[in-house]
Amino acid sequence: MPKKERSRNMRHILVESDRLLIKRPKEGDSQDLERVFCDPAMMRYLGGVWTPDQVAEALQEWRDEWGVNNRWYGVLLRKDTCELIGTAGFTENTIPGEPGLELSWFVLPEHQGQGFATEITSELLRFAFNDLRGERMVAETHPENPASNRVLEKLCFECLGERHHEYDYLPGFDIQVLWELTRESWQQGAS
Repeated sequence: MPKKERSRNMRHILVESDRLLIKRPKEGDSQDLERVFCDPAMMRYLGGVWTPDQVAEALQEWRDEWGVNNRWYGVLLRKDTCELIGTAGFTENTIPGEPGLELSWFVLPEHQGQGFATEITSELLRFAFNDLRGERMVAETHPENPASNRVLEKLCFECLGERHHEYDYLPGFDIQVLWELTRESWQQGAS
């Protein structure tokens, strides 16, 4: 896509792959996002479910801060059906003591195991390293979350080991595994 056209589309679509796209959330996405953040199975590795008010607050923040200071977090849709299947994106410098763009994604259970997390994460990496010229992508996972750990391993992230810190908004998520991928390592893996 030509750069001028891409920049116009970035107002609403962050990245797209063969099967997926991440778009800027809209007010009407709240109910779908409650399926993600208010579900005990989805939130088991993040210390517990959110309330609908917390979901509404996060949604408003994502809408207001879309693209501001490298905060790109949106809804993940299947291109063929326009069905919301989760969320994905990244923010900058949000892990204490770990500079870089922090990657995150959630895929609803009925869409897991189909390679969607790997596919959209590949596009997020391309955007972060090529378009934004980011130097470092980081991610935190729960030590007992094998699916997320496999996605990061598949994409050549390096495991930096366990970290211990508490997040007020994620009670119970006090042990994390930290992962990183530098632009240099990504470029070497892409060649």
